[in-house]
Amino acid sequence: RTILLTTHNMEEADALCQRLAIIDHGRIIASGTPRELKASIPGGYVLRLRFNQQSEPLQQRLSALPGVTEVRSSGDSAIDVYASRGGALISEIVSAAAASSAELVDVHISEPSLENLFLHHTGRSLRE
Repeated sequence: RTILLTTHNMEEADALCQRLAIIDHGRIIASGTPRELKASIPGGYVLRLRFNQQSEPLQQRLSALPGVTEVRSSGDSAIDVYASRGGALISEIVSAAAASSAELVDVHISEPSLENLFLHHTGRSLRE
């Protein structure tokens, strides 16, 4: 038996589905079990950082931090950092920002989730 569920609520999909396909603009961007999909996120944690300014040297410093698997610009002053650890990385991020003459003004840390998977593949959150 198969039941087709269409939802924008990733927590609901995670709880109810044994297999899922994440679709963006009519294209399947990922499919598998919820566990497989969450395990495919580079590093696992997503740190969405906002700075008073952004620069290439700052992104390079962030990329060099231990446990960081990927760094992506996500707007004028925002950077998404994919890492194997979350809060433990903040002091090193602040130091990297200071070394680049930038100031960290906001941090949002997310554990592995289907919403983070969507963000990783599309570069935008479900709310955008």
